[in-house]
Amino acid sequence: MLANMKIVIYGAGAIGSAVGGYLWRVGHDVVLIGRPGHVKAIDEHGLRLVTPTGTHIIRLPAVTNPNQVGFSPDDVVFLCVKGQNTEEALRDLSALTKEVAVFCFQNGVRNEEIAAGYFARVYGVMVRAGAVFLTNGEVVSRRDPPGSLVMGCYPQGTDQLAEDVAGKLRSSGYSVLITPYIMPYKYGKLMTNIANAVRAITDTTGEEVDVLSRVVRHEFRDLLIKAGIRWALPGEPAGERSAPTSPPPARADPESQSSTWQSLTRRQGSVETEFLNGEVVRLAEKLGERAPINEGLLRICKEMAANREPPGKYTPNQLRALLGL
Repeated sequence: MLANMKIVIYGAGAIGSAVGGYLWRVGHDVVLIGRPGHVKAIDEHGLRLVTPTGTHIIRLPAVTNPNQVGFSPDDVVFLCVKGQNTEEALRDLSALTKEVAVFCFQNGVRNEEIAAGYFARVYGVMVRAGAVFLTNGEVVSRRDPPGSLVMGCYPQGTDQLAEDVAGKLRSSGYSVLITPYIMPYKYGKLMTNIANAVRAITDTTGEEVDVLSRVVRHEFRDLLIKAGIRWALPGEPAGERSAPTSPPPARADPESQSSTWQSLTRRQGSVETEFLNGEVVRLAEKLGERAPINEGLLRICKEMAANREPPGKYTPNQLRALLGL
């Protein structure tokens, strides 16, 4: 394990702040890169890490720009920005260093592809960790232990660096599985994430939302099968096998405060839906088909974000009508 490794968390939102806080608590060298308001609050009062077992004030370094970090070849970057910010973040990072390894702690399946255009060492990470960031200087971790991760080289394989990074994460409380087949897990997580839009738009849970979520996922599943793309849902192996044909569960990811919900709640002006439901639309276009349900969710989420509208604009029945269901 590299003794001089510094972990630079680029994108100190919910997941980035929580991971950084847990790592710092057990003595690892961490730097957060975040938005000015969040960084200012951390500098003045520390990061308030709220967990199921208590609240911790974490005094860790935080900056607003990667040019304030001072990179060395042994450093690794945990890329935690939303998909719509990936290109800009990588462009800024690559202007400072070409030598660091980049671990994509992000939803979607396109970020690793973009990162590989800038850096030689890219790793995919499938994240299952309930975290909420709504207030500058504070992140809420809803789980204890804090979450589970699946990690591997992109596009496939494993190496010693992945093992070293996994060791640091495990020491801070995370469960980490190393796999040579990371992308099936990322597609499996995308299968759950595309329902984030339903819950963000309606701001509710229940049977009506579960039915809508099932329809959204079935549309994606059918496209994956046609494209011959393998996926693995959480808890499934992702070895050399064909994609499953069983329907994805309606409650694969029952957390209502998803990253999409949080973005709309914070009225940031953008959401990562282009890298979630938009990925379904993109795959359909490659196959010469359409994905009308995911197209509709993408359109509505982008409009709500652009208008800075909070979650709950439509009821489940209104959403069904808008989607033509």
